[in-house]
Amino acid sequence: MSNEFSYLSDGDLVDIILVYHYRNSEEYQQLLLNELKRRDVDINLFNDDESYIKSFINCFPDGWSDEIRKMFDELLLGGWNKSMHIQAKEKWGYFHFSGGNLSENMHDIIDKHREFIDNTCSRCGNKDHVQGNGGSWIEILCRECAQKDLAFNGIYNISDKSFTYRNVKSDSTDFLWDEVVNVNLEFSENNQSIELEFNRIVESYYGFDDYVLNFGFLSNLNFIKLLETIPDYLLSADDAVCRTEFLNELKNCHFCDKKAVYKNSCRLCRESLDDDLSQSRNQYLKFYNNIPALMKETREKSQYYINFSNELNFFYHKDYFPE
Repeated sequence: MSNEFSYLSDGDLVDIILVYHYRNSEEYQQLLLNELKRRDVDINLFNDDESYIKSFINCFPDGWSDEIRKMFDELLLGGWNKSMHIQAKEKWGYFHFSGGNLSENMHDIIDKHREFIDNTCSRCGNKDHVQGNGGSWIEILCRECAQKDLAFNGIYNISDKSFTYRNVKSDSTDFLWDEVVNVNLEFSENNQSIELEFNRIVESYYGFDDYVLNFGFLSNLNFIKLLETIPDYLLSADDAVCRTEFLNELKNCHFCDKKAVYKNSCRLCRESLDDDLSQSRNQYLKFYNNIPALMKETREKSQYYINFSNELNFFYHKDYFPE
C-alpha cells in the first residue's frame, strides 16, 4: 500500500488528511492515516487550529499565503476552529469557495477575502496587473510573472546556423538548422505556425520522445525572425511561396502601428479596419460623420488594451516585427 502514496511527502499526507477529509471516503481517509503510521508520523501532533491553517495554506499557491493567513486571522476572531472545515480549492486559477460547516458570518468573511485572493498573483503575491494568463494551465499572475513565462517561451539567438529555445524538457536548448529534416508552414486565418522536425530527440516527457517543435505567431517571441531565417534548402517549393506570401501580406496596423495585420485583422491588438468600416457600422459612421473620428476611438481602445493586457503589452514592446 505504501507504493500508492510514495509520491506524497509526510507533509502532503498531513495536509490531505486535515484539509480534505470531507472529500475522502472513510476507507481512503483510513488508508492515509495508516500510511502516516507506517512512516512513524503521529497525526495527533497536528490536532490544533494552527496545524489546520498551515495545511490549508499549503494546499494553495504560495503567492496567496499572506492573504489566506489574513482570512484566518479574521475567522479566528469570529470564533472559528478546526472542527469548522472550509470547502475550497483552486479552480480555473481562482480561489473557489463552496461552503463548509460554517456560520453565515464566516461565509461573509471568506467571500470578502476571496476577492483579495483572486486579485493576488498566485506565484509571488504581487497585485500589479493581476490577470489570468490564458495558458493551458490557468493561473492568476501579475505582469512580471506572466511576462517571465512569455519570455521563457521565446526563440532567441537566431542565426543562419541555429537558434535557442529553452521551453523544452531537455538539457539541450540549442537547435541547429542542419538537424532539421522537415519544415511545415501553415498560414491560415486562424493559425500561423511553424513546425520543425529534427533528426534527434528535442525533448522527453512521460516516457515519450518528441522530435518536433511547434511555434506560433504572437505565441512565441521572435516568431517572424525565425521564419525569415529558415534556410531556403529546408523549404519545399510550396512552403517557400507560402513564406513569401505571408511576409508580403503582413501590413502595418492603423491602430497599434505594428506590422501585424494578416487577413485584414491585426494579430496583435485584435482590431480590424475593415470591421470598423463595415456595413454594420453605418449608423455609427453617420453619428460621427467622419472616418477619422471612428479610427481615433478605435486607436485609443487598442492602446488601452495593450497597456492593460500582460500578454499584448509583452509582445507589443518585446517582439520582432518586420520593417
